[in-house]
Amino acid sequence: MYSLRKRIQYLFIKKDTSVLCGLIAIIHIIMSPVTFYYHLDFLSRYHSYAAILYVVMIMLSKAIPPLFLFTMCDLESIAYCFIVSIMHGSDAGGYILPMTLLTYLFMIVISSKKETYSTILPTTITIIVILVLQFLNFHPGPDAVPFTKQFYLFHYSVYSITSILTICFICYVIQKKFYRFREKTRIKTAYLNYSATHDSLTKVLNRRHVSELINNYSSNPKYADTIFSTAIFDIDNFKKINDTYGYNCGDAILKLLADLIHRSLPENTVFARWGGEEFLILFIGTSNDAYQVLDQLRERVEDNSFRYFNKAIKITITIGLSEAEKSYNFQKMLIDADNNLLIGKRTGKNKIVKGESKK
Repeated sequence: MYSLRKRIQYLFIKKDTSVLCGLIAIIHIIMSPVTFYYHLDFLSRYHSYAAILYVVMIMLSKAIPPLFLFTMCDLESIAYCFIVSIMHGSDAGGYILPMTLLTYLFMIVISSKKETYSTILPTTITIIVILVLQFLNFHPGPDAVPFTKQFYLFHYSVYSITSILTICFICYVIQKKFYRFREKTRIKTAYLNYSATHDSLTKVLNRRHVSELINNYSSNPKYADTIFSTAIFDIDNFKKINDTYGYNCGDAILKLLADLIHRSLPENTVFARWGGEEFLILFIGTSNDAYQVLDQLRERVEDNSFRYFNKAIKITITIGLSEAEKSYNFQKMLIDADNNLLIGKRTGKNKIVKGESKK
């Protein structure tokens, strides 16, 4: 049962043109022998040819543009309405199908996209046909075979059901198109938001977004009594890695390092690429807690081998750490962290330099 439901869902989602053509083809296949039985030879031949047309359209459904499909359905319905009304009179029930013409017309318009000219002819014909069928009274021709009461009820019922099913199906297609549009819009919006806040290479937060977060922390009274610690670190001798192995290797090292750090940080931190090979970590807590976390990170990076194809590359990082009191100044914290990083670079690298910078 589950498999059957999935197959039906796939059929409706992936094969809209086949389903619509199949629905109309079945009606023509049913009507062909019935009209032949009631000696309505012309209508019998019409239904047979129409059924063949729709079967061919099903076979070619993958190659048929939706605009062409709905235009064909619209014109075929118009042709049948006129044939029945002219040959057998308005009371023959040909006026029933115009209910579907407006839905076909709507699908023609939304399927045409920017090709406005392609909707002019079917729109004009459809509107004229609806007006003609509604306001003109057709009388059966002298040679027309009259509809029996039994056939009239059958004909009326079949095409009433057909119109309702066609309208329901097209409404389903419209709903699905709107759903897809909403999903595409949601995905595109999510992608744009992600791109605006994350670094394209390392997939961690970018400098602009972290600057916004810092401004929010500075202006929000909620964080007035919170102590923050800021660390800036970069890769030691990163230029040598680029010169030795190439810039692609350098980019790979940055991504691997960012992933390692991101997975190792506690929850109360903000991690971002600050620029080039520099990264920033913002801790909520004292510098002693931050120092312990950073020292573990430094050792983990030193012990790790970053693989690039068949190469195992060892790196180290130098970290500058600053602490803020409750009446903090983030700009001063960033300057202190950056200066401490420079001090660490000058005094041996692969270390953590903390406290208020004396530079």
